[in-house]
Amino acid sequence: MSRRAVAAALLALTAAACAADADTDDGAVEVEDEPVSAEVTTAAPATTSTTTQVTTTLPSTTLPTTTQPSTTQPTTTSQPTTTTLPTTTTAALVFAATISPIDDELAARMQLSWREGCPVGLDQLSYLTLHHIDFDGRLAVGELVVASDLAEETVEIFRELFDLRFPIEQMRLVDEFGADDNTSMTANNSSAFNCRFVDGTSNWSRHSLGRAIDLNPLINPWVRGDQVDPPGGAAYVDRTQDHLGAIDVGDEIVEIFESRGWRWGGRWNSPDYQHFDK
Repeated sequence: MSRRAVAAALLALTAAACAADADTDDGAVEVEDEPVSAEVTTAAPATTSTTTQVTTTLPSTTLPTTTQPSTTQPTTTSQPTTTTLPTTTTAALVFAATISPIDDELAARMQLSWREGCPVGLDQLSYLTLHHIDFDGRLAVGELVVASDLAEETVEIFRELFDLRFPIEQMRLVDEFGADDNTSMTANNSSAFNCRFVDGTSNWSRHSLGRAIDLNPLINPWVRGDQVDPPGGAAYVDRTQDHLGAIDVGDEIVEIFESRGWRWGGRWNSPDYQHFDK
């Protein structure tokens, strides 16, 4: 084919493409029920071992094509962008969660929080990913490991916390903090399973069974007389003050747990405001 014939063919293809672009709908993406917008962040990598999809995850979002005319001749520029978790994006505040067993990849991540001799085996635990609202009001994806028989109930609890828009700063496996409880609490990290003793004893903690959850532990410290754990929580001991993410007597979050048979440490003589167990 001659160069002139090639040029004519390219010109015909370009004209066809422009005509197709002109016919496209330049309206915004339709979203049901006009959901509130927020940014999505994640505190941990997504898992591929999901066995139970509790709710639908956030849909991918494709931006509509936009037309950007120049001063000489109109040109159409297509800019499709698809976003999926865990990238930061604008998406609806919709709760979603997954439940899966502890596979080999996750077990490798948990080498600090679980070991031979722990009171439960990995086959008795489940890995949860949960949508929550962070301290900036954004949608975030957290992760917890809990006893398998509490997995579905835990999802329902966090669904209700989400509906209340109760903020959780971050929710990551304690292994990311060396499985050190004090380090995790100081970072205000909410967590569940950690094979460890009750502080100052040789008794297994309820966390060792995957049957305890600590929420915003820096804001909700354990107060034992003059001792506060974590130490940075001393700034939040005065419960007459309002603090983002705090849990106090009479709060609906306490009722959400207690109505399902969980205990709240905030009722103890030495209150542990962060702690719920069953």
